[in-house]
Order: sequence, then structure tokens, then C-alpha cells
Amino acid sequence: MKKNLRIFGFLLAASLWINSSAFAQMESNAPMPRDSRNASSGQTGRSTSLLAEVDRRSLKNQMQIFQDILNRSIQQTFERPFSLLQDAKGMVLPGFGVAFHLEVNLHPMRLITPFDLRPYTPEELQKVQESKEERIQQLKNILSELLLGYGGSLNAMRPEDNLAVVVHLFNLPVEEDEGLPMQVGISIRRRTLLDYQARHLTAEDFRQKESFLEF
Repeated sequence: MKKNLRIFGFLLAASLWINSSAFAQMESNAPMPRDSRNASSGQTGRSTSLLAEVDRRSLKNQMQIFQDILNRSIQQTFERPFSLLQDAKGMVLPGFGVAFHLEVNLHPMRLITPFDLRPYTPEELQKVQESKEERIQQLKNILSELLLGYGGSLNAMRPEDNLAVVVHLFNLPVEEDEGLPMQVGISIRRRTLLDYQARHLTAEDFRQKESFLEF
């Protein structure tokens, strides 16, 4: 009796496998709906056309140069205490353009260690907050100057693209409670850079078209 049940179970499983395989083959051979074919080919064609409009090798090299300029300029702008925690990294964002990201600590606080467990005093917190607020303004100025002076070197970008730099600000939780932002960002359209290079805009006009974000 048990032997017959095992045989029956094996035959049932084999039958189900054969039927499911046949159904899957029928599904794979079925013609694709016209709308699906169009959507798929359209998306592929669009991606290909976008890549064809950009010289990726040139853009990669230009991004590397701009990264180095960002790192060197930021480090030279601020006196110690200051820390560049993450070097600038560039990225290409479809539908937007090119963005660069880096992380800094504008004014590191003293470390609390097992050998020095003293809590931060209100005077220390106030001093660091004032220093960081002042340096945030300096950071905005240097980012604006870098875009003005070197943003045009990214000439492999398309005119309709945007260029952005986002600086993440490292703050301790106790500092964030005081209202300090977590990041400062600036963006500009490449078209504006071209207008400035062609002297259709003054430096002041250029700065008025910049977009800053504190978050």
C-alpha cells in the first residue's frame, strides 16, 4: 500500500511539472503586446540617445579635475580646527546633471573620552555654534566662487543640465539641537555658466541665479 502511494505521488508531481513547463513555454512564445513593445523600445532608445549626447570620457576627466579643485579649495579656506571627512565625489544624475558631494566638520569639538568625561559647557557650545555659523557663510562664498571660476570647465555637460555641490556638515546631536543645518548645497544651470562665459551675464547676475539650500 505504501509503495503504491509513493508511485502515485511521483506520477502526480511529474504530471504537474510537465503541465507547468508547457504553460511557461506557451507564455514565453506569446507575442508581446504592441504597447509593451513600444514602451520598451522607446525607453532603450531614449537611454541610448542620452548617452550619445555626452562624451563620457571627457566628462569623467573633467569631474575628476573639479573634485580635486573642490578638495584643495575647501581645505585651504578654513583654519584649524577643521576636518575634511570625505573627499568630493562626483556623480551623474539622469534628468538633473552632475552633482558633487563631500563631508566636513567645520569646527570639531573636543573629544569626550574615558580620560576626560567633562560634559560640554554652555560657553563651549555657544563658541562652536558661532564659529560654524560664520564658516557656513564662508562655505557658501567659496562654493559660489568655485562655480563661477571653474564650473565652465565641465564643458562635456549638456547645456540643459544642472551642476550642484552638496556639502554634508558633521554635527554632534547636541549641536543639531541648536539649529545648525546638516547640509549646505548650491546649484546652477549649465546654460547660466555658458551665458557668463559669453559675457551675457555679470558676476553679480550669475550669483543671483544660484540656488542655495540649507537643510
